[in-house]
Amino acid sequence: MEAPRVPREPRSPAPAIREERREPRPRRRTEEAQEAAVFRDVVRFAPDPLPVRYYDRDTTKPISFYLSSLEELLAWTPGVEDGFNVALVPAQDRQPPLSSRRPRTLLCHDMMGGYLDDRFIQGSGARSPYTFYHWQYIDIFVYFSHHLVTVPPVGWTNAAHRHGVRVLGTFITEWTEGGQLCEAFLAGDDRSFQAVADRLVLLAQFLHFDGWLINIENSLSPAAVRNTPRFLWYLTTQLHQQVPGGLVLWYDSVVSSGQLTWQDELNEKNRVFFDSCDGIFTNYNWGEEHLVRMRGPAGERLADVYVGVDVFARGNVVGGRFDTNKSLELIRKHGLSVALFAPGWVYECLEKTEFFQNQDKFWSLLTCYLPTHSICSLPFVTSFCLGMGTRRVCYGQEEAVGPWYHPGAQEPQPLFGEHRLEGPGEGWVRMHSCLADAWNGGSSLLIRGRIPPEVGHVAVRLFSLQVPVPPKLFLSLVYKLEGTSEVRVALELTTGDAGSCSVGGISALNAETSSRHRPRPLRVPPTKLARWAARCGQQLGGGWVQRSGLGQQLGARAAVAVTAVTRVSLASSCYELSLRSCFLQDLFVSFSRTPGSQEEEDFVCRLGEIQVVDADSLLSPLPQVQALSVSRVGWQRAAPESTGPPTRLRLSCTLHWSYPLPHARCFRIHCRPGAGGGPPGTGPAGPEKPTLLGLAFANQYRVVDLAVAEAQPGQDGRMEFLVEPVPREGFLVPQAEWGRAALLYSVPST
Repeated sequence: MEAPRVPREPRSPAPAIREERREPRPRRRTEEAQEAAVFRDVVRFAPDPLPVRYYDRDTTKPISFYLSSLEELLAWTPGVEDGFNVALVPAQDRQPPLSSRRPRTLLCHDMMGGYLDDRFIQGSGARSPYTFYHWQYIDIFVYFSHHLVTVPPVGWTNAAHRHGVRVLGTFITEWTEGGQLCEAFLAGDDRSFQAVADRLVLLAQFLHFDGWLINIENSLSPAAVRNTPRFLWYLTTQLHQQVPGGLVLWYDSVVSSGQLTWQDELNEKNRVFFDSCDGIFTNYNWGEEHLVRMRGPAGERLADVYVGVDVFARGNVVGGRFDTNKSLELIRKHGLSVALFAPGWVYECLEKTEFFQNQDKFWSLLTCYLPTHSICSLPFVTSFCLGMGTRRVCYGQEEAVGPWYHPGAQEPQPLFGEHRLEGPGEGWVRMHSCLADAWNGGSSLLIRGRIPPEVGHVAVRLFSLQVPVPPKLFLSLVYKLEGTSEVRVALELTTGDAGSCSVGGISALNAETSSRHRPRPLRVPPTKLARWAARCGQQLGGGWVQRSGLGQQLGARAAVAVTAVTRVSLASSCYELSLRSCFLQDLFVSFSRTPGSQEEEDFVCRLGEIQVVDADSLLSPLPQVQALSVSRVGWQRAAPESTGPPTRLRLSCTLHWSYPLPHARCFRIHCRPGAGGGPPGTGPAGPEKPTLLGLAFANQYRVVDLAVAEAQPGQDGRMEFLVEPVPREGFLVPQAEWGRAALLYSVPST
């Protein structure tokens, strides 16, 4: 049976507004904002129940969901509400590909039952949430819970895909109830298990994650266990057809006789399941003798054997906790992949005030056993944001104060750790994430180091790359030094194929010179290029510096460095670089002493943003947010406040819009109150600066409990919503080009 085909993006519904009036849209003028679509509603306080699967009971915020029964699974079909759970970010290309024979690293996230603060799709105000950011060491991410069908929260999927990591959900049956459930779909004819497999494929296909871990932890009847390999084969085959790069893994639990007997290895008792899917995740109580025995039944598929490591060190295990490196040393010795189960141990069992230190310590002990994968596509833009913070910052401007957590907002993260110079001397560089300051988002990358007297500079690799170089690159680095250090900062791009790679000219780029890149076939100016270059040549606030230039070679490899002279008074600039027959290999940041200095130099530098952009990608037209609509409007009376108007309302509604998602990093959602019910521009305007409501990673957003002024009898209240697209190339879109919709509301007539 072929899985039904579905669209990759859910369609937005017609606005559920009692009356709608759209003002005529005039011709586009870049100096004026596009006029807003206008929607009307009458304030009523009747409850509008929302589906509890998709909305939090207490807050009515959109949440990630799971399914608890076969009936729920078989009845699930894609709907409008599922749009909140569709991942925006496709899995990015990476090298080596997952299909290579290199041993892999799987992270199985199991924490306190799952669906904690990470379930809130639009983020939460969590003060000390768990966050993971060592993605370049990870190949596969599994979200685990004890619900029958664990759908990965979409924020995790977006963050993992941004780093080229595949994301799997979990299908689990347990105990007596699990045995009964397996009888219901595995002990019958083919149609029963195919129907379950088709729903699992459809979930992954529609919500844009990558597959399933199948975990049957109950005994099976002879009829059920005979069908289990056929179920796995059918599920795997269908998933591969519908989800490119999809994976199905089997957990080591049931054996071919149907008994629940964990083997702690791949052997002839469970090989039939391994042969029917993409790999096996073994149980944790193994010794080295188990690893030796697995080489035979695995054959050429050694990398498809994921040896389980319980970081909590429960049972008779090797290593665990801060000795997990002992497990990995043995596993890698025998050429096998590893499945790290519950590395959130550092969060659950240790002091949360020291979480970042403990997280970095845990992964630093493993790095020599965790081969990295490389970024393979442009544009490459990161502000080092962890998807959390104590405030929100947009390009150096503080927008809001207070804790926030949004895992889907996490930007690409570097290769963390401490790096010491080889040979004599005591030079070193150490880096970690820091919430104390940010250029864009909630955090930045803090780098401390020492340049010893006998060397001129120290460098640290931030990212591994495998990117074919386009003819022209645009490069930018935003940073600031702290303290009195006067070191020079350089962003260095090393290239492969040193013999054939040709480094051409490098020139400054600013808003004025960008006009020379207008290709003749375009009928409109290259607005994306102009937006990207808008900050170039401008002063930055908050002590941040943006500057680029040319640097030195690294060893025998051709290298291009974008160098910045460290004076806060310098204007920012960006540079254009011409290359031929090259591919980018690594991205370093280096620190060198000032000319003439021979003393030991300590420094502290904060990186706010790095951009490596294909010049051609900035020449295409900038998409527009279109068809912004308001629906699912609900009203509540606000509790009396000690200040402000004596009576206020709370507004909830859903915004939908149209935008080509492959062009967006995310959307920033704003609101702006106003007065008067006439056409836009005829009534008194609200505040000039809109208020940021939050981030969206789909073409829809749920506004929840927004405080608005109460409409007076005979008059309309007005609230305007604005959708700001954030392009993948990392630049600000002028407010005149945001999507806009206005909601006019009135009290019922008597």
